[in-house]
Amino acid sequence: MPLLDLSHAVHEGMPVFPGDPQVHLASAGATPPWSVTELTLGSHSGTHIDAAAHYVPGGATIDEYQLERFVLECVVVHLQTREEQPIRWDEIAAGLPAEPAGRGVLLHTGWDAHWGEAEAERHPFLSEDAALRLTAAGVGLVGTDALNVDATSAPTTEVHAALLGADVLIVENLTNLGELPGGALHRCAFVPLKLAGGDGSPIRAYAWT
Repeated sequence: MPLLDLSHAVHEGMPVFPGDPQVHLASAGATPPWSVTELTLGSHSGTHIDAAAHYVPGGATIDEYQLERFVLECVVVHLQTREEQPIRWDEIAAGLPAEPAGRGVLLHTGWDAHWGEAEAERHPFLSEDAALRLTAAGVGLVGTDALNVDATSAPTTEVHAALLGADVLIVENLTNLGELPGGALHRCAFVPLKLAGGDGSPIRAYAWT
């Protein structure tokens, strides 16, 4: 089946969340003709997934989740958004499947168009009320094509607290969500590296189309 890439490429000097480690790729000096790359990056670089341990003391680490948590049916909610404005529950609710429990909700804000720009930090973000309602609905994962599900320029933490506190996985820095129709379920994969004790991991996210 055709696959749609939902990930940003990992490259030298790529955008990172303010204060996170910079990304570096360099030759490791292997003997020709062999080629090995030395890679330095943070666990939340680029398109990535957050484990509960990212925010919740004693929360599950990324290697403790079953693989089934990372491959699931998702619905894309296409939003009309403005910079630094909260995404309300009523903007999301109509786009959810009849039975959201265990499924993923992907927020298409269009902010992936600002990847690498200063505007990226002034993205729309999920409201605390919407996050709490999503957890009450039993969703398994919430993703966004913005830098953060919380606000970044005037930082908030309530959404990470609500979602990760309920063991709802978070995926950030997605791209190409506009190519997936709303109102339908899409099989998606957000599989991380199996980092022992990891609080999250970069991922190659994709959807079956």
